[in-house]
Amino acid sequence: MLGAIRHNLGNLTNFAGRDGRSTFWFYVLFIVIVQFVAGLLISLPMMGGVARDAFDAVRQGASEAELQKQMFATMSGTMRTTMILSMAVALICALGLVAAFVRRLHDSNRPGWIAAIPFLLVLAAQSISMANMDAVFEAMASMDASNPAAALEAQQPLLAASALSWIGYLIVIVFGVWPSSDGDNRYGPEPDHL
Repeated sequence: MLGAIRHNLGNLTNFAGRDGRSTFWFYVLFIVIVQFVAGLLISLPMMGGVARDAFDAVRQGASEAELQKQMFATMSGTMRTTMILSMAVALICALGLVAAFVRRLHDSNRPGWIAAIPFLLVLAAQSISMANMDAVFEAMASMDASNPAAALEAQQPLLAASALSWIGYLIVIVFGVWPSSDGDNRYGPEPDHL
């Protein structure tokens, strides 16, 4: 496993050759873990601020509606930074996966340009999220506890963006599990197992 991670980190810009399934999937697991941990570290300060403000509001005797409004206002204030950092992590992880995915495609005797499809889908999803961020924050900041539909409506473009990302992930999964071609192929010799 560590050999597969070292191999892929050492070949971040190498689009030539072939990588076997185990080499690719151990690296994907590493990328997923890195993205999860980074996302957790990014979101912890926001969640801490929301909890702190909620406890303060409860101590001051706020009603449930006032408490909810305060929580949404706090979240909308810190969520911009959290979303931007999360988008940056997602793009960095996607970029870190492109060359490995190209080599995996080569191993199944497929052209490397297929790797552009999921990357472009992730890029489009991040662009849609960025373009709609202000509308979501405005809806959250002005959200009334009796009308949560406004916030849900503002989040619809984000749901569409999320679907685009999942389509990209599905493409990586489908082509990533495709069987290797036996022996040498037009992209090089059969890879060693790391």
